[in-house]
Amino acid sequence: MTNPKDLEIFQSFIGADWQEQAAKDTPGDILLRACRYFLGTPYEEKTLDAPGPEGLIINLRAFDCFTLVENCCALAIMHHTGKDSFANFAAILRSLRYRDGVIKGYPSRLHYFSDWLQNSEGGGGIRDMTQALGGRSSQKVLNYMTTHSELYPPLQDPAACRQMIAIERRLSETHRYLLPKGEISSWEGRIEEGDILAITTDQEGLDVCHVGIAVRLDGRLHLLHASQQAGQVIVSPETLVDYLHQSPHRTGIMVARLALPQGNPER
Repeated sequence: MTNPKDLEIFQSFIGADWQEQAAKDTPGDILLRACRYFLGTPYEEKTLDAPGPEGLIINLRAFDCFTLVENCCALAIMHHTGKDSFANFAAILRSLRYRDGVIKGYPSRLHYFSDWLQNSEGGGGIRDMTQALGGRSSQKVLNYMTTHSELYPPLQDPAACRQMIAIERRLSETHRYLLPKGEISSWEGRIEEGDILAITTDQEGLDVCHVGIAVRLDGRLHLLHASQQAGQVIVSPETLVDYLHQSPHRTGIMVARLALPQGNPER
């Protein structure tokens, strides 16, 4: 069931000036403008978790780092289709959030960023750019969710937990790429505004610990993101370089880019 406030925000969004698109705008420009619309929106965790069977939850009133990026990707893709309807937005969001766009219980949601990106590359209009930008091969065991199943109530169901273990095993066998933070000077200039930046981590069992959107201020990369520390969606005042070096557990980034077909439909 749709919260009336979310529908109100959606209607305000599609009527906003952000949609005035220049011919030279890239998909990343569109995504960045969509994200800027939500600056100041409150930060909130676990907005996708609700009692009962797994279903599509739409919440434009508050975001965590990942739901901000996911919702804005869906809004940008929707805008590109020329069909600015809530139903179209919901369908695109479902295709991004669930494996092959099909809701089949809690494990069908794409919980790990690596899984989300693989699914999106399979037809969701988002490309993994990390290797092309000079990323280094990285393979890591991903099992945080099932080794901390007490944090995820749906995984108390043995069948759901078995499915999640199988998903983690598949992801663990997949080579990923990352741009190490120690080599920032060699890759920083290749990042485009509007790129999706996933902060990789050395935390056991996890691929990334945070996600945001690249933005340049005075020629330097910064992160537009839903910040737990700030309690809202912000553009971080520190550069991405400084952000990465604030924690020894932040090892680098993965980069994804919205890749929409050229030539916008009739609007």
